[in-house]
Amino acid sequence: DMVALPAGTELGVFYYQHAERDKVKVDGHSVPTKFGLNSDIMVARYVNWMDVGGYTITPQIIVPFGRLKQSAPQNEEASGLGDPLVGSMIWLVNDPVNERWFNVGGFVGIPVGKYDADQGGINIGTNRWKGVLQTGYVQAIIPQKLYGEVTFEYDMYDKNDDFLGKTLRQDNVFETTLHLRYAVNDRNQVGLTYYHTVGGENHLDGLAQDDGLNTKRYMVTWQNFVTPKTQAQFQFGRDLDVTNGPKEKLRLQFRLAHVF
Repeated sequence: DMVALPAGTELGVFYYQHAERDKVKVDGHSVPTKFGLNSDIMVARYVNWMDVGGYTITPQIIVPFGRLKQSAPQNEEASGLGDPLVGSMIWLVNDPVNERWFNVGGFVGIPVGKYDADQGGINIGTNRWKGVLQTGYVQAIIPQKLYGEVTFEYDMYDKNDDFLGKTLRQDNVFETTLHLRYAVNDRNQVGLTYYHTVGGENHLDGLAQDDGLNTKRYMVTWQNFVTPKTQAQFQFGRDLDVTNGPKEKLRLQFRLAHVF
């Protein structure tokens, strides 16, 4: 997503993600309590590449929906529409000749997703506004074959004024992503991605919960153009290390993208 496509391109994308978590960690130590939380999240996304003042931009809308199911320590379930995001990226460097790209962008999460205050964190919606700042750089290491990518994301959250009868405030979250992508041929690419997420400590009615994130995980990717305008992407991965919160033992993702 960090490489600019030609202006006038429209993209419709569908994502499916399945994740399983079977343990919770506090201060880097596993909690000796049975735990189970699975999620099945789908996303519909529309992106439009256009030229404005000589710069490529991508106004887009992202709509998540799906289900969360917790089996332990108690049974809880939530499903429905999540909080949509709207925003755009802009390419400050768009140099396909030398195969290097640099972009910045921002998104706003709109709190209209399904939310039940009595279910706390087991919700599809979040009952709060969200802001996302993102920047990314792509550089060919071996021309037309191997690419290195790095992205930085900064997430900001408004207060949730109805979280189990309390006010929830979350600190900002910062994520770094390192990605290597190899073009096997014109139709196939493979990739390896490393994520590191920090921040995000929660405060309930002003009381810090000492649950800040320090999570490391990886994903392996295979992309295939099943037709000249339709690409399928398959990914799998898991958390490598979690300081606080549920630890993913498995994440499977599928993406289908079609160019109009």
